[in-house]
Amino acid sequence: MESTGISMIDHQLEKLAACLQKDLPGASAQSLMRPSVHPDDLLGNIGSSAKSSGVLILLFPGSDGISTVFILRTQGGLHGGQISLPGGKQEASDKDLVQTALRESYEEIGVDPKSVSVLGLLSPLFVPYSNFIIQPVVGAVTVEPLFIPEPIEVADIIVVPLKQLFARENHKTTVIHRAGKEIVAPFYEASGKSIWGATAMIMSELEQLLISCICE
Repeated sequence: MESTGISMIDHQLEKLAACLQKDLPGASAQSLMRPSVHPDDLLGNIGSSAKSSGVLILLFPGSDGISTVFILRTQGGLHGGQISLPGGKQEASDKDLVQTALRESYEEIGVDPKSVSVLGLLSPLFVPYSNFIIQPVVGAVTVEPLFIPEPIEVADIIVVPLKQLFARENHKTTVIHRAGKEIVAPFYEASGKSIWGATAMIMSELEQLLISCICE
């Protein structure tokens, strides 16, 4: 039974890799999980000062199908205390944003870049609040890694099956108050934690791609 399950996961990842080379759902899928914000903050134009970053959606076999990993960032900094994908700012030494995502994932959670098979890229996402253009990279490993959190940046590691993350009952909405503004925020509930904002928007595109690609 185990080998059959792994074979099915391999087949799903192969289909996903093929779909990542085709037209992506892009902004229409991302917007499904976009928080409501003040009109002055909404999307905006990408200026020359925008910074590039790469994040990794790492997929691997779990007890309930394909799983992925998020990190809870330590307090402090622009995104302190938030749940995000492993990744960060592009460095001058990175040849591209794929290398950025893999390097940052190694530094933050100890995933060996050589063990990751890159399946493809999702659509970039510009976040005006932080002035970052985020490039999501989708990668896969054959077994769940032994995650090693970097203690200064990572407070916790959250492993979630995609089946659970994308279950209809785990699509929820909350109201957040930030800087005197009321924000209506869609979020994914995962292991009792809320995944919202840019991370949820990125995962929403993956969800829509899986619906159209894997389930067709």
